[in-house]
Order: sequence, then structure tokens, then C-alpha cells
Amino acid sequence: MITVVVSDDYKHQPLICHKTTSTRKLKIKTMTAHAIIRSLKKVSCITPILAASAIGLGAIAPEAQATSLVPQQEGEVNVGLGTCLGSGCSYLTLDSIIQSVESLEDSSTGTKSRLFVDQAGTDNTYGGIQFLSTDIGTSDGSGDFWFRPVAMDQHGTTPLVENGQLEVGTFEFTFSQVLGDLTVNWFDTERSGGTSYTAFDAQGDTIATGTIAAGSNGNVQETTLTNVKSIILNLGERKGRTGDGVNFQLDSTVAVPEPGLMMGLGAFALAGGFGLRKRQGDRPTA
Repeated sequence: MITVVVSDDYKHQPLICHKTTSTRKLKIKTMTAHAIIRSLKKVSCITPILAASAIGLGAIAPEAQATSLVPQQEGEVNVGLGTCLGSGCSYLTLDSIIQSVESLEDSSTGTKSRLFVDQAGTDNTYGGIQFLSTDIGTSDGSGDFWFRPVAMDQHGTTPLVENGQLEVGTFEFTFSQVLGDLTVNWFDTERSGGTSYTAFDAQGDTIATGTIAAGSNGNVQETTLTNVKSIILNLGERKGRTGDGVNFQLDSTVAVPEPGLMMGLGAFALAGGFGLRKRQGDRPTA
């Protein structure tokens, strides 16, 4: 677990955190005790108990819980390449945080790739694409769901190589809101320089770029970014009739109020009520 404390002076600055681990939960706590006390001072009735409640509120701020943006079922993701592959198919429904996903031309294949959600250890067929329970490359083996690129030909209907088991592609994810933090988990990056990212803020300005280092077979690396509105992921690299395939996951965090927070808010509301009644009682009678 990583705990990041963000002060008011730096909360708008992009944060980039890299690590190689399979632990993907991130907690963020913002200390706001002084802001709460300043607000309480605006009412005319403050007791030591309420002041202590305000300090407790700052110390027990909302807890941020990691939420996976990967659909928890297998299938194809709409990336703008026409109809999905397979008889009677339909595209997966994405989390509402993901506004759109667009496949871009990959620099190593010269084509646009398709994108799927795959669970390691299962067989799947999508038109000419065949996912085996044990892939040509390395299988994750955890049972988790991963976004899985597939390198395609120019028409986007026939796999480029390896019957669709070359996980190479470039995609732009645009989000429906600015994400306070976004974590990308990269699976099995084994070639240096082949996998990279570029993140953008709400104005479309670049806030972070990076290249994922080469790791051992089956490695999982993690990148955490802040204040992200969109991101381009360049996944894997083609080399001749094969290459370095990379799967990925996206996680974001959602603030969940803790019991201490609700108690602090209750004390704040109580203080406001006492102050209002006191001011009304102090008014001279006409």
C-alpha cells in the first residue's frame, strides 16, 4: 500500500509514481483541519469539544479506495474500428468514467489494433482471433481481467501475426472527468522502449510522459499519475513475425467517507445551529 499526503499547495501538481509490484491499492488523505477550524470560527459558539471534533475530521479524511476500470467480463472494447468480431457479438459496456477509447496507428505495426478484455486461463475466439488458455507469450495466471491489445492488419479484421496473440497497440483513453489519480498496471514488459505513455490535463496539455522499463518474464509494473483527463498508451512492440506483447489494467480511486468524517460533519452542523440560535437571541426586541 502507498499513502500519499497531498497539501493544498501541491494538490494541483501532477504526481508520477512508478513501482514494480502486484499491489495496486492506493490511499490518498488530505489534511483539512485548519480549513474546518476557520469555518467554525465564523459561528459565535465554539466549545473545546467541537474544536477537537474538527481536528479529528482533518485527521480522518475520506479514504480513497481503488476501483478497477477494467470490465469484469471477457469481450471486445469499441475502439472505433467498426463492428465487433464474431457471430452475434456486442461490445462491452465500460465504466462511466471512461468516456471513449480510440485506437491509434501503432508505430511498430503501422496499423490500428483491436482491444479486448481477457481473463487469463480461458480459451476465446473472436472471428480470426484465438486466445488460448496458455498463450504463446506469458499468461498472467492470476485470474484477473486485463485489457488485451491485438495487432491487426490494415482492415482491422484479420490478425496481423500469431492468430491475434501479439498484444501490441496504441490507444487513447478519454475520461468523463479529471481523475485525481490514475494507476496503470503493465503486464510482461520485457523490451525497453517499446511501451510508453503520454498523459494530458483538462486543457489538453501534456502533464506526464514515460517509458516502461524492461522486466523479467511475467513482471507487473505500476505507474500512478494525477489530474489526468486523457492518456495515450503505447503497448508492446512488433519485431518481425513476433514481438513483445503487453497487457494492462486501469485503476482510479473514489473517496469513501469514514465514520469519523461523518461525526465531524455532524459536529460542524451542530455548531452552526447553536451559533444561529445565539445570534437570533442576541437581537434587540422591537
